[in-house]
Amino acid sequence: MNSKRIPWLGLIALVLLALAVAGLMKLPTVQQQALLQSLQSLLVWLPVLYGVVGLSYAGRYWRWRLLLGKLGIGSTNWPDWLGWFRGFALTATPAKVGELSRVQLLHEQLGYPRLPLVHVFVAERCADAAAVGLLLLVLIPNQLLGGIPPLSSTWLLAMSLVAACALLLTGRRACRRWLQNQWHRFRHYFPSGALAQRLLPASLISVLVWANEALVLWLLVRLLAPAPITIPAAITIYLLSGTAGMASSLPGGIGVNEAATVMLLGQQGVPAAVALPVSVLRRLITLWSMVALATATGVLPLAVGEPDRQNYRP
Repeated sequence: MNSKRIPWLGLIALVLLALAVAGLMKLPTVQQQALLQSLQSLLVWLPVLYGVVGLSYAGRYWRWRLLLGKLGIGSTNWPDWLGWFRGFALTATPAKVGELSRVQLLHEQLGYPRLPLVHVFVAERCADAAAVGLLLLVLIPNQLLGGIPPLSSTWLLAMSLVAACALLLTGRRACRRWLQNQWHRFRHYFPSGALAQRLLPASLISVLVWANEALVLWLLVRLLAPAPITIPAAITIYLLSGTAGMASSLPGGIGVNEAATVMLLGQQGVPAAVALPVSVLRRLITLWSMVALATATGVLPLAVGEPDRQNYRP
């Protein structure tokens, strides 16, 4: 992790915290007291909230072993779990660089071969993308379809021209050759064979992980906001804000994720002065406390013996 980025992360976190406090101070006195009482009662619910997070990370590790086990690499044990979990300390880096760094970390600490780890990393991202897409298509069909205004003839003509140009370009030999070269260049990074066979169960696990972790947002809104939201709405907001954070390529999507959460909660009738503390608390519980814990585990010994690679099938 680039140490120069740490002060910026701290500064952004302090700004978000200051905005949350400022929003709280702008509330009427009665609402301030009610929200402060809810925050105090939140301490009682912390074991439940972290229990939900623990289930999500257990699901992620289950997926990890499902994919890596198919390649005959390693086994479920303390060094494997600890090496896997330590990788989350690298989450606070942009554009998934930190998560890719886990490949080198696990290679050095556990002796796992690099290329299969890259394949598993890509398979996990494919499973996440499939899970998010499936959940959004199930949960917000009206937003995806009913919210789109009727297309005018001008738009239809423009789309037809774009499609025609795309077909003409892909029909040219030079363009086909370029696409084939790009595919041959990157295809060895994509899961295939035995690993590809595990993509379906890995995607189903990802669905459970993402839906379960969204319950933290639902519980926080229910505990702190005057207008509770439904579980499907919480899952939708969680996925959309997470996608916005990932698209920003900022470390952990910090700032963008919270802003998207506040905006989407506002559409559900949650006041911004309440939505901002909710979004900050949700990120602290689901991500940043886990990053801190993963960083703290760096002092624990792995006690690694010879890695189990005898059954590895490249």
